[in-house]
Amino acid sequence: MANDQLNVHWKTVDDTLVATIRFQGKYEEIGDYFTKLEDVVGPHTDGGRIVIYRGGGTMEVCLPVREPVESGEVTSRVLEGGEVLCTTFRGTYGSEESGKELGTRFGAMWQYTIEHHIGVSEAPWREVHLGDDPENPGAYTSELQVPMLLPKWLERFDESLGQFAGDEVRRDVLAGSESLTPASDTDEKIAWVKGAMERLDAAVPDPDTRREIVCRCAHIYPAAQIEKLKSKYEELGGLEPFMAWLKEDPGYEGAPYYRDPERADGVIFIDKAPQQGEKFKEATEPAVKRAAACHCPIIKATILRGEEVSPTFCNCGAGWFKPLWEAILGHPVKVTCEESVLQGHDRCKFAIYLNEKS
Repeated sequence: MANDQLNVHWKTVDDTLVATIRFQGKYEEIGDYFTKLEDVVGPHTDGGRIVIYRGGGTMEVCLPVREPVESGEVTSRVLEGGEVLCTTFRGTYGSEESGKELGTRFGAMWQYTIEHHIGVSEAPWREVHLGDDPENPGAYTSELQVPMLLPKWLERFDESLGQFAGDEVRRDVLAGSESLTPASDTDEKIAWVKGAMERLDAAVPDPDTRREIVCRCAHIYPAAQIEKLKSKYEELGGLEPFMAWLKEDPGYEGAPYYRDPERADGVIFIDKAPQQGEKFKEATEPAVKRAAACHCPIIKATILRGEEVSPTFCNCGAGWFKPLWEAILGHPVKVTCEESVLQGHDRCKFAIYLNEKS
């Protein structure tokens, strides 16, 4: 599906109180679960159907409600709002084919974000019901929503700067960020990140403090994957067998975020798997290869444009591994970026210090 067929647009969605049922199953079962939910929620409903896709076959059917509803498998919570990238989708309830088409549509949106250097948050993707088709019983139109990273990243950066560097430095480093949105021009985002890292380097000379500031801006590691790896570590009874197993781990939904784990004295070295694996393998031009490896949309664009950004920014990637290894080992750890595509390498390599606490 060509990206120009997506007709994507941006919008801001509000926080919404919803009643939900979470289940593990198939797309074709969504209608049955909505029937269960609607039977319980009844007159409390305050909006149309919403489906949350959590990956690995885990889904939530949701209905906006005026007040919390708790009954059996039905629970209530606030569905967080924010900036989302949207497109429309037309499907048929209970249709396996529609499920495949939905996956294709979401895949096209993912490709769009990569090609346009747009950061996607770790929040699950959504499908919001817009209406049924009166001419075609069982058919419906929905809006697919992909939550964006930039607002969340800036919030985390703001909080971390205030915690570790104080309000004056925070204001100085964040200058100009108020004009940034997920829809901002890529060159504008690059220029701001470049300037912010220069201001941070000048204002905070201690590299360890800079590392702590930036690593707290990272994506949140998937909780299910953390639990899986922690359980495996405990099951195997130690680091040596766990490291051997880790080399064969298929990762989250068959796509590991890491590769080539190695242990040295008191340290684990681990690479972050390339974001665009096939493109990384096939690339012959160094900049294209490095960009294909990178998971950060801004740095990916920076590399392709031949720009330079302070490697301080790569501590964001270090923060990605931090909660995983702290959960596995049971104490705070120091994680450093040893090599990165931003520094001219064709991989991002991190060091997890087993005995050195943050």
